[in-house]
Amino acid sequence: MKKGALDNRIFDLTGYDIILEASRSSHLYIAEVVANYCWQKHNLFPINTITIVEYKDSKFQIYYALKDEGHFLSVLDKFSKKPELLIRLENYLTEIRERAIKHISSLDIVALDDKKLSELLAFYYLQTQELHKAAMTLRLIDRGVLEYFKNSSGHLKTADYSSLLSASSRQSFATQENIALLTLASKVKNKTINIKSDIYKKELNKIYNKFYWLTLGYYDEPLATLASYENRLSALIKRNPVKLLQALKDNFKKEQKEKRLVITRLSSADKKVAKVAGEVSYLKDYFKFSTNKLQLFGEVIFQEISKRTGLKAGFIKDLSHLDAIKLALTGKYNKKEALIYQRHSVFVSLTGKIRARYVGALADKYEKKFLTYSKNITGEFKGRTACVGKVSGRAKVVHSPKDFHKVNKGDILVVMNTGPDFVPILSRVAAIVAEEGGITAHVSVISREMKIPCVVGVAHVSKEIKDNDWLEVDANKGSIKILKK
Repeated sequence: MKKGALDNRIFDLTGYDIILEASRSSHLYIAEVVANYCWQKHNLFPINTITIVEYKDSKFQIYYALKDEGHFLSVLDKFSKKPELLIRLENYLTEIRERAIKHISSLDIVALDDKKLSELLAFYYLQTQELHKAAMTLRLIDRGVLEYFKNSSGHLKTADYSSLLSASSRQSFATQENIALLTLASKVKNKTINIKSDIYKKELNKIYNKFYWLTLGYYDEPLATLASYENRLSALIKRNPVKLLQALKDNFKKEQKEKRLVITRLSSADKKVAKVAGEVSYLKDYFKFSTNKLQLFGEVIFQEISKRTGLKAGFIKDLSHLDAIKLALTGKYNKKEALIYQRHSVFVSLTGKIRARYVGALADKYEKKFLTYSKNITGEFKGRTACVGKVSGRAKVVHSPKDFHKVNKGDILVVMNTGPDFVPILSRVAAIVAEEGGITAHVSVISREMKIPCVVGVAHVSKEIKDNDWLEVDANKGSIKILKK
C-alpha cells in the first residue's frame, strides 16, 4: 500500500478500552482535519494514540482506543518534567496562526485563478491540521492530569482539589472580553464616558476587533456583530457593572489565593502537575482563540469557491478535503460518494501506522461493533465535578447556537461541550451537564469562572436526556438524576 494512503481494512479493536473523548456539532472537513492530524507524524508533539473520529448527523465524536492504562500518564510525565515544552507549544500555536493569516490576507482571493484557489484551500486545511496537533497534545495531557489526580496517594488527596488546581493563572478570552465590556459599561454608568461620544465608539470598536471571532465554532456559528456588543453593553449598564466587575476580579483573586494555599501543601511531584494543569487550561482556550481566528480567514476561501460554483459554503465544508480541492480546481466533485460519506464516516488513525476511513454501510458496521453504548435505564448518571453546587431545573439539550433560543432562566444546560460562543447564554442557566470530561475543557474552565454548578464527563448524556426532563444536578457529588421525564 502506498505510504499515507487510506487503508480500508477493518482494524479489530476487540479488547481495547474505547473512551469517548469529545463531541461537537461540525462540518465534515473538521472531522477529517482531526483524523489527519492523528495520523501524521510530528517531531515536537507526537500523538501515539489510536484515535477514532466518527462523523454522523452533522456531529463528530472523538474516541481513544487503549490497552495501556498508563498511556495518558506517560504523556503528562513528559511535560511535567519539561514544562518549557508548554511554552514552545504556545509559541507554536502563535506562529502557525499568524503565518497562515499573513499568507491568506496577502492574497487577492477574488483575483486568484482556479488552480491557485484550490492550492490556497489545501494550504488552509493543512494549517488547520497543524493547529489541531497542538490541541490533541493538550487533550492527552489533560487526560493524564485527570488520571494523576484520581490516583494520587499523597497526604493531600489532590482529586478533591482537581478543579482548583487546574485553574489557570491567566483568565480565559471569554472572561477577558467580559471584563472589557464591564469596564466600558462602568465608565458609562459613572458618566466618565458619554455613550454618544467618539471615545465610547472607539473603545467599543477596540473590544469588537479584539474578540468578535470568539463565537466561531465548527458548524456555521455566527460572528459576533457590533450591534450584539452594543446590546450586551446596554444590558450591563442597566445592571450594576461596577459591582459585577469587582466581583469578577475578587473571585479570580480568591481562586488564585486558594490555589496557592493548596499548592503549598503538595509534594514536589504534585506541584509540577498542578502547574502543568493550570497552563493547559489556558492553552486549550488559546488554541480555540487561534483556530477561530484562522477560521475567520478560511471562511473567505469557502465563500469564493461558493460564488464560483453556485454551491453553498456549508455544503463545500461537508465535502472531503480532496473533493473540495477538486471542486475549487475543476468545478466538479463526486456527488454519489459525497452523499455516502456525509451520511456516516468513521476514521481510524494511529501516527504513521493506521489511516483508515469507513463510509456508509461499512461505517454503520464499524459503529455497531465498536462504538455503541448501553442505554441508561436508571435515570441516574455519574460524572466529575467541575464546579460545586446543587440545583433542580428543566433540561435543555443544546448542540449549537441554533438551539440557544430554547434556553430560559433557570434551565439546566445539557451539552457535548461548550465553547466561547456559548458564553452569552450561560448567565441564564442554573447548572451545566456535559459529555466532555476534561479537567481543562472549556466547560470546566468557564463553569468555574462563572460559578455555575457543573458535572462533566457524562458520556452520551446529550442523547440520554431530553428537552424538558426535570433534573436534579448535585455537582457536589458529581451526580445527575432525572426526577421527571
